Amino acid sequence: MLYDRIAPLVASLKMDEPLKNHTTYRVGGAAKYFVEVHRAGQLERLYSLAAAENVPLIVLGGGSNILFSDHGFPGIVARMLGTFTEYRFDGEQLEAGAGVLLPVLVRESAERGLAGLECLAGVPGTLGGALVSNAGSRDEWIGSMVVSIDVLSVSGSPVRIAATEAAFAYRTSALENRVILGASLNLKKGHKNDILNHVRERALRRARTQPDGTWNAGSVFRNPPGESAGRLIEAAGLKGLKFGGAQVSEKHANFIVNTGDATSSDIRSLISTVRHKVKEQSGIDLELEIKIVGA
Repeated sequence: MLYDRIAPLVASLKMDEPLKNHTTYRVGGAAKYFVEVHRAGQLERLYSLAAAENVPLIVLGGGSNILFSDHGFPGIVARMLGTFTEYRFDGEQLEAGAGVLLPVLVRESAERGLAGLECLAGVPGTLGGALVSNAGSRDEWIGSMVVSIDVLSVSGSPVRIAATEAAFAYRTSALENRVILGASLNLKKGHKNDILNHVRERALRRARTQPDGTWNAGSVFRNPPGESAGRLIEAAGLKGLKFGGAQVSEKHANFIVNTGDATSSDIRSLISTVRHKVKEQSGIDLELEIKIVGA
């Protein structure tokens, strides 16, 4: 039985674990196998087993920026904890595991008078997820600070790749299908109070303009070149539009929120409607920023 082969490799293992308990959308069916890994060696062995058994494996960070199907996930969902949540500073360099929460890195960098991560103030999720999506703003993003990334190779062994191999660009990277273990970032020395003020301003601005305190997965669509996805959606008259328990946020149209009883299907139907209406109104095809997993 696969359960008996997985169990010795990981820190913990559950079967048929509801994914709604582990995502910021609070929707999604059950993962056949839900595991916690605390060390790189555990993840390496798990990756090798999954590949040998042809079992799908996905690594889950903070659960933001992702939408699982109501049917769940038929393979292994791995949550990174333990050493993956560790970080250290060496002068202006930051070494951090993929499971470290972004708010922790933003706060700890600012407290040390190190600038660079202010663009991530108020952004949920983990370092790993931020690297995949190149989190930040239209003009500033995490990829610009990355020196190297530790990933699993196709064979399941850890390798270090240069930032150039990640091909960071606006809201995207070449890391989409890589298993990220951690990264090294170069920050810049600055004035602590100035950095802390900048962080507070960024966080307050996000709280004022985005549906803070709701169940959502962050921005649903990437901003098209020279345009704003939120503005296009609002111009199409879709702000506040509901489908089942899902709603286009009345605060920021590029967010879809779970009002309390939404299903993944509700959210996906609303995404489809928004894309169709915006295309009809403006001729622009909106590209997804969130990751949809499962049919």
